Amino acid sequence: MLRTPLIAVAAACLAMHVQAQPAESSPEAVVRAYADAANRHDVDGFVAFYAPEIRKYRFPAEFRGEGVQRYRDAYQKSFAANPNLKVEILHLVVLGDKVVSYDRVTGLADGRTADEVTVYEVRDGKIVNMVAVERLVR
Repeated sequence: MLRTPLIAVAAACLAMHVQAQPAESSPEAVVRAYADAANRHDVDGFVAFYAPEIRKYRFPAEFRGEGVQRYRDAYQKSFAANPNLKVEILHLVVLGDKVVSYDRVTGLADGRTADEVTVYEVRDGKIVNMVAVERLVR
């Protein structure tokens, strides 16, 4: 008798886990967690969202570089040079595995602020491509 309710409870827990898992690695969740890691200045956490073969571009199609190590080194220097840096996501649009993020970056070392639009392609919980569409510094 005890076996049937126990199986039902186990199945319900498994169903909750299966449903919760995609949300944690959804493209939107990945981009939000990526911004949170930037706000903590957590370089390892930040680049952990990159697929090993991450490729970055500047709009419309200028290749900027690839590979996690290249960006780990760059962001280590950037976070050190901008200790008050904060990224605020102002608006997100999600369509399939693509996320368009409009962010405001404050706390830059020169006292300026940047508004940025970036497109992310997220697969299996990792950012595989990024396109920096626009960055306006004021």
